Amino acid sequence: MAEQSQGTAVAEAGPPVMSHGILGWLRANLFNSIPNAIISIVLLVLLVQAFIGMVNWLFLDAVWGERDSQTGELSADACRATGGFCYAFLREKIWLILFGTYPSAERWRPAVSVILFVTMILVSCDRRAWKPWLGLAWVVALAVLSVLMWGGVFGLLYVPNTNWGGLPLTLMLSVIGLVFAFPLSIVLALGRTSDLPAAKMICVGFIELVRGVPLITVLFMASVMFPL
Repeated sequence: MAEQSQGTAVAEAGPPVMSHGILGWLRANLFNSIPNAIISIVLLVLLVQAFIGMVNWLFLDAVWGERDSQTGELSADACRATGGFCYAFLREKIWLILFGTYPSAERWRPAVSVILFVTMILVSCDRRAWKPWLGLAWVVALAVLSVLMWGGVFGLLYVPNTNWGGLPLTLMLSVIGLVFAFPLSIVLALGRTSDLPAAKMICVGFIELVRGVPLITVLFMASVMFPL
């Protein structure tokens, strides 16, 4: 009877705190040996220092909007002196970052385009929407995007694509790049495993050439050479 009561008491007490839950996971994965414990402590100290530095840079040492007393312009020297994040610059250039050189009075058009684009991307990520109507919806959405971004119809001011930039252009290039790159990647993958020597050689050569080119070269070609 005493042994049964003792067993019941042990069962009600449960396992030791250090063997389950968060503490148990930490003990089993990060502090299961002296070398692992030392590495974990060092990394934790570095993470805490990085977090404190980020907080100082973003908030404590940040420059919120000092302007020169004589010219009234934003003071770049104040940002350089503190070494913190320059919110004054962000406020001044936020529209250029978001929409490029799009006319200020027409910025609602790229804003609506971004909302429409993101909505279509989110809908397309749901497999339940992979039906014929989704293709038609994309055609209509792209037509509306073209009208909004270019204008020239329905009383909208015409804006050449040289004035596009920022978030709308990034989304467009990303989606267009994925649409064309995905089928090409499938063809290259199939060609690489093909039994036809010529097809395999071409596909392997293309893949290895692209993989061997430095990324900075690709970015330079895309941002400088192709527009020229």
